[in-house]
Amino acid sequence: MTEANADNSPAIIQALKHGDRLAFEKIYQRFGPKLYAFTLKLGCNKEDAEEVVQEVFLKIWERKHLLDPQQNFDGYLFRMVRHLVYNKARHRVHEFAYHSYLASAQNKTESYIEESLDYQELDQLLQETYTALPPVRQQVFVMSRLEGLSNNEIAEKLQTSNSNIENHLNKALRAIRLKLKLYKVIYLNIGVLFSFL
Repeated sequence: MTEANADNSPAIIQALKHGDRLAFEKIYQRFGPKLYAFTLKLGCNKEDAEEVVQEVFLKIWERKHLLDPQQNFDGYLFRMVRHLVYNKARHRVHEFAYHSYLASAQNKTESYIEESLDYQELDQLLQETYTALPPVRQQVFVMSRLEGLSNNEIAEKLQTSNSNIENHLNKALRAIRLKLKLYKVIYLNIGVLFSFL
């Protein structure tokens, strides 16, 4: 690839499509730091942000033959990051909830549970509830309950008010409680299932 074409995105994408490693390196150098910063802004810690960025570029290399040099490549990369971050957060919510569910089931008698859910049902229930939340509410929920950030820290990261963060959290928790109630998942203390509820 000539130096004249180095800043021409379609030319770089076309070169990458044909397996040009130099083109791949240029794309990584150009977008890697931006994607990392964006991932941090979405609420990931540094380790997770690095993992997400690596996964994005791994997918880009594996699917290089499918790239369209005329598409908005920047937008494509940032959409991939957002998708991976939300998938990672969703997986953590499910994993955390399931382990809490198992711990609760071991410590509580059947009288505390009207209907027992197996892992697949619980996973599906949580996924439906979580994905039904607006993206910003999902993000606030994960930052608060899984990352352990305070409302002030979240408000500062997302550049919004503390009351706005509190509103998002309350609505997210209300949605989850309502879904659990509808499915008759009743615990002596529902906090055993989700320590964040």
